[in-house]
Amino acid sequence: MTPVKQIGGSAALEGVMMKAPGVWALAVRLPSGEIHVERHEEKAPWLSRPWARLPLVRGVVALFDALRVSYLALARSAQLVEGEEEPISKGALYGTMALSTAVGVLLFIVLPAYVAGFAADAGSAPVLFNALAGAIKVMILVGYLLFLRRFPDTRRFFMYHGAEHKAIHAYEKGLPLTVENVRAQPRFHPRCGTTFIAFVILASILVYSFLPRADVLWWRLLGRVVFLPLVAGVAFELLRFSATHEDPFSRALRWLGFRFQALTVDEPTDDMIEVAIKSTEAAVAEPEAMVA
Repeated sequence: MTPVKQIGGSAALEGVMMKAPGVWALAVRLPSGEIHVERHEEKAPWLSRPWARLPLVRGVVALFDALRVSYLALARSAQLVEGEEEPISKGALYGTMALSTAVGVLLFIVLPAYVAGFAADAGSAPVLFNALAGAIKVMILVGYLLFLRRFPDTRRFFMYHGAEHKAIHAYEKGLPLTVENVRAQPRFHPRCGTTFIAFVILASILVYSFLPRADVLWWRLLGRVVFLPLVAGVAFELLRFSATHEDPFSRALRWLGFRFQALTVDEPTDDMIEVAIKSTEAAVAEPEAMVA
């Protein structure tokens, strides 16, 4: 198998989604024990625009597209596991994304900035203020993930996350996609979304330290929402740089990201690896091979 360009993916409910350029595939272990595989070819016009490849901008575009496909895959996997066949409406999809984003902004952007204001002055000590806000974000995130890990279904989801990472490692190394080869791969991956979240916290400390008029409470809170795309863009560039370089700075960034991944990525079972392999094969297969 000749590797294509970089692939990515995400865990789904009892399954794995893999995304390659112009296509995404989903493999789900059905209650019967069989593996259901489906492949969706699509051309997202905004991804091919020249402006969508500009530094900082490309991170926001890639993030939106990754979230969109992940939500689709998660919803579809739930249908398959629960035996439902109702189509997923775009209104429900984007409504769920909007609601999730709003909750995330309030919990991880607005609330930390508000609480940090009781301990440091944003106007006279912006770096200290934003470092405190970043620490609060870390505590909220880690506490939330530790709480989720208490549930068996969530732990299975994190195990499928590990299967996804291992399959991507094996594929990118050009290895045959066998259970043995995939199982031997690391469970952490430098391009993981969990690492991206960690880098968002780092980038927020940097970007928000230069926020003008930080002494005004309403702007201090609203400004964080306004500049969130810039924060996401900086975080994406950090992710992209650290995943492709071997200097001490990149290794330190990867180490930080892997510490966060330890909360969301677990070792998978062989049957989960089989699902990840099926999803990877469907995502990278040539159209003619799928027809045949």
